[in-house]
Amino acid sequence: MNVVITNPINLIFVILGTYLGIKLSTFLINKSSTKSSENKYLGFLVLVQTLPIFFGAVYRFDLLPYIQHFIGVQTLWPFTLGPLAYFYVRACTQQDFSFRPMMWLHFLPLILEVIYIIPILGMTGTEKIAIYEQFVKDGKLITPPIISLLKSFHALIYFGISIYLIQQYRKHLPNAASSIDKGFHRWLLFFIIVLAIPILGTYIFVWAQYSRTYTILIWLCGVLTFFIAVDLAILLKPALFQTFPHQMLQPESSEEKKQKYENSSLQTAQKEQYINKLKSCLKLEKPFQSPDLTLAQLAEKVNIPAHYVSQVINEKLGTNFLDFINSYRVKAAQEMLVDPKFSHYTIMSIAYDAGFNAKSTFYAVFKKQTGMTPSQYRKQVKHAV
Repeated sequence: MNVVITNPINLIFVILGTYLGIKLSTFLINKSSTKSSENKYLGFLVLVQTLPIFFGAVYRFDLLPYIQHFIGVQTLWPFTLGPLAYFYVRACTQQDFSFRPMMWLHFLPLILEVIYIIPILGMTGTEKIAIYEQFVKDGKLITPPIISLLKSFHALIYFGISIYLIQQYRKHLPNAASSIDKGFHRWLLFFIIVLAIPILGTYIFVWAQYSRTYTILIWLCGVLTFFIAVDLAILLKPALFQTFPHQMLQPESSEEKKQKYENSSLQTAQKEQYINKLKSCLKLEKPFQSPDLTLAQLAEKVNIPAHYVSQVINEKLGTNFLDFINSYRVKAAQEMLVDPKFSHYTIMSIAYDAGFNAKSTFYAVFKKQTGMTPSQYRKQVKHAV
């Protein structure tokens, strides 16, 4: 057996990677509670990364002859990484995202590579095993090194586009919700970074001409880190594998175009009217006391189209929906902190009554708007009295 494959550390990683890859991809693709498209994209992403590890495990245990006719397909996975990661991010962040026939164009490089290696795929099983054993022995790839380089750049370009999309989603959230769980967009960013580690690490070592043993080890470590990150996320925060909150409209959708057109016709007098209506509702009905209040819910309450509500808050008040609602929550908290009727309330009880749902958020927003902590504010007012 080849020393690279039978190296104890590599062997452990190969076995663990095969187990985690099969387990996670099966769960994400087939489990009834995770039927959303974003999880399917993630499941296929895990599956294609499992292929080369699986072939390594099969080779190590002398089982290669049983799958000899499939040898060659394990080299195709790199051209799938970028598109699948991009589709996963889009499905998580955009409303009603679905795979359309035109999206097959994203896999054109993969199709071209399949055509390129058709002669190899058409070989006999014995010939394929010989090629695989030669690869294990001297590291010679089926395709030229330049193709491997193109695969890495191809994936990294998609990762860059995905990061841009995540940033757009992050900027969108304050205009859509009054309470933000940063864990969702941080997960997506972490997901892309971890996914890029094995590609970057491998090619750095290849260019630096380090030992192939360590090149394989670095790639295995990167893929295993990705698998473990997904596995832990499923266990620790299953909400990440349900529908993401406050998704964006898809770019250039008919609804978005309609909104842009309608926004341009909103007159100054109408803006003032809408602002007054919003302020009156918040003062009298106090919808901000609900920590889950969204732009759409407030718009429905005041009977104003949601895109108009967002527009007037941005243009007339120079702020976003999140900060606008939090300003009312802070004012409500200030009033309760100095009101004798609430003197027996803890600071966090007041925070929850005002509409905040997390201590860290309450303290950060309160200090940003008043220049002091809630306890300092309460003491200062008491001393003034």
